[in-house]
Amino acid sequence: MKCISLPGIKSISFTKCDDLEADLIYQALVDLPITISTNETEISLKSIPTCELEESPDNNTQTQKAKLIFTTLQDLPTNTPLAFLIHTINDTHYILGVHERPFPSVKTTTTTSKPDGEAAVKKYEITFTARKALIPYNL
Repeated sequence: MKCISLPGIKSISFTKCDDLEADLIYQALVDLPITISTNETEISLKSIPTCELEESPDNNTQTQKAKLIFTTLQDLPTNTPLAFLIHTINDTHYILGVHERPFPSVKTTTTTSKPDGEAAVKKYEITFTARKALIPYNL
């Protein structure tokens, strides 16, 4: 099992999985250039986000599990499958999620504010397991 972490994340956006092109994982596995042309909504981050990628063998093939964690004041529309677009300080772009099942799972934790007046935030933990969980794309 190998685990890597993305360099600093500059921004995170989300879009509906339905708005993505089909078969992005297979395109990434054969190194086809991927471009995303969809309406995305930027997330206003309230902490330093982290993204880790864990690779492990499964039935003679590599499987990846990506975990993205961030906090925000926003309520994300988790009633529909979402894909997350990640922009790093190295000017690389990744998408976490695809058009078809399985979709990324979204876990939400709400915390109350501290007495000194800090805002209550929502912590989101997104996990996605696939043959290629973090898919690089071009703008």
